[in-house]
Amino acid sequence: MKENNPQNSLLPCESCEGKLFSTVCDRKDGSVIVRCGQCGLEFVNPLPSEESQKKTYLRDMKGDNEKDPYFKEYIEERTERGKSFDKVYRTRLELIESFHGKKGILLDLGCGAGFFLQYAKNRGWNGHGLDILPEYINYGKNTLHLENLHCGPLESATYEKESFDVVTLWDLIEHLQHPLTYLRGIQKLLRPGGLMVIWTPNNKNAVYLKDQWTGYWPRQHLYFFSRDTLGHLLGKAGFKILDCKTTKTKKGLLLSQDSLDFKKILKPDRWLARSLFAARRDLKNFLNPLTYLSPLLDRAGYGFNLLVIASRQ
Repeated sequence: MKENNPQNSLLPCESCEGKLFSTVCDRKDGSVIVRCGQCGLEFVNPLPSEESQKKTYLRDMKGDNEKDPYFKEYIEERTERGKSFDKVYRTRLELIESFHGKKGILLDLGCGAGFFLQYAKNRGWNGHGLDILPEYINYGKNTLHLENLHCGPLESATYEKESFDVVTLWDLIEHLQHPLTYLRGIQKLLRPGGLMVIWTPNNKNAVYLKDQWTGYWPRQHLYFFSRDTLGHLLGKAGFKILDCKTTKTKKGLLLSQDSLDFKKILKPDRWLARSLFAARRDLKNFLNPLTYLSPLLDRAGYGFNLLVIASRQ
């Protein structure tokens, strides 16, 4: 890891305003991920412009092939595998309800097409959602029949102060230009004692692969958190962590960027072929030592995913 001297083109650290950084890795798109020498926060520096970041997002979501854009694949996957995703949504809501104690008004930021909100609504929550992709919002309103959806950035929304019991950010905070400013905005929207739930890649999962960690690869990702660096940022924004856990250590611990092709795995349609497919998958997991080590590494904080529940102070 090479050391960088402060340069006028580099931004100070979002969390501690430090100006000394070391290089974590150079990404294929030409951007550079650095680590703050003062607090350890990792982020792309210099950041892309907001306009450039939005173009990247829209290009990645809509793609070059108008007949099969990513957002369409996202919707089809959640429709075809509805039961599997419902299990995820149920687990998340049960965890939220164990801390909140009752159902209330929930805001999902970066809500996509609204599948999580639909499940929350059916469970008794008053759900609201926000996303910047019009295709997602249109699908949520017209197909899932969700009324409280807004298309645009959080700054453009007209939510009243202290109007939500819970705010969720599933795979969102790592995309933000200025997460501290964003978190402070959320703090104002939450009622006293309200909860914020964050799900994001955990850069402690890079302990072995370091700069080849797959979590560094997506060009939409600008920030990379651990429990400590995210906790520091949350404290500055007026939050206190109530619970923190990591999951799926083996997802990123030994799989480097270059080993992934991101091709969609298609399961066979016929019963026998599908059974053989499942048997091969189960045998592979049985023989993989990480299948047994992952739960221990998850508890030690090295899982690929970081889940944090914080309360407004």
